[in-house]
Amino acid sequence: MEYKSWMCPICGWLYEEEMGLPEEAIARGTRWVDVPADWTCPESGNPKKDFEMVQV
Repeated sequence: MEYKSWMCPICGWLYEEEMGLPEEAIARGTRWVDVPADWTCPESGNPKKDFEMVQV
């Protein structure tokens, strides 16, 4: 299964499913759909709903 990346349109920060975000208790391999709905960008505070899928 292919992993995807999601980008914050405000600051360009990337959430990569393959890497997860262990410092925020999001394990490696966590799919975007499984990231909590109230999660926000660690750089800009932008909400998850505003992120855009990108091809990396």
